[in-house]
Amino acid sequence: MERRVLATPLGSVRLVTEAGRLREMGFTRERPTHGRGGRIEAEIREYFRGRRRDLRDIPVDLGDSTPFERRVYEATRQIPFGKVATYGQIAKAIGHPNAQRAVGNALGKNPIGVVIPCHRVVGADSLGGFTGGLDYKKKLLRFEGVLK
Repeated sequence: MERRVLATPLGSVRLVTEAGRLREMGFTRERPTHGRGGRIEAEIREYFRGRRRDLRDIPVDLGDSTPFERRVYEATRQIPFGKVATYGQIAKAIGHPNAQRAVGNALGKNPIGVVIPCHRVVGADSLGGFTGGLDYKKKLLRFEGVLK
C-alpha cells in the first residue's frame, strides 16, 4: 500500500493506493509528501489545477463497501463536474426511491472523497452533510462553480 499527501489549493489531500487502485482519499492536516506519484496522483493534481473535470477513469477499490454502498458510489460518480444531485435522486437512480437517508449514510462512509464526488450530493433544501466537514464541501462546490 502506498500513502501520499498532496498539496492542493483547498488543503492537503491524503491518497492511499494499492495495486494501481485508489483505496482512500480525503482532506488531512498532514504535511505533503515529496516526490512524484503515479498516474492516479497525476490525474488528481490535474483536477485541482483545473485541467481535468472527469475522474471516473481512476480505478478505485471498494472491496470494503457493501453492495448497496457500491451502487451509491457508482451513481455518485456519474454526477458531472459543476453539477449536483439530491440524495433522493441518487436513491431513485439505484432503484431505492425512498432510501435518501441510507444514501446519506453510505456517502458518510465514502472512503474516496472527490473521486467519488459526494460533495456533489445535496439535500432537497440544503447542502446536506460532508464527512470532511461542511467547509470542505463548500470549497469543492465553489471550486467547481456550483456555489459563488
